[in-house]
Amino acid sequence: MKFSFMEVKELQARIIELMDAWDKKRNTVPNEQLTFNHLVEEVGELAREYVNKEHRKEKYNEKELENAIGDAFIQLVRLAHLRGLDIEEVVLKIIENDKKILKS
Repeated sequence: MKFSFMEVKELQARIIELMDAWDKKRNTVPNEQLTFNHLVEEVGELAREYVNKEHRKEKYNEKELENAIGDAFIQLVRLAHLRGLDIEEVVLKIIENDKKILKS
């Protein structure tokens, strides 16, 4: 399924809606620690695929790598949401700050 262009705030809302549905299905309550643990797990899956790509080529799976990237992004967005942060604002602040640093 292809999505059309959407604003970051809309993407964040869709991610949270999806994660809320999963929480309801699993009968779980989201929290920062659990979300962080899931994020680390996804980064571990990314690491495994990169190790596979370099050293265990027969086990490398491009689709698993892509899924881990997407899942890590979802967990980052969710973590920001749980902290009451707007991911777009957070990232734009960093970009602006880095631009200033690069100019100096």
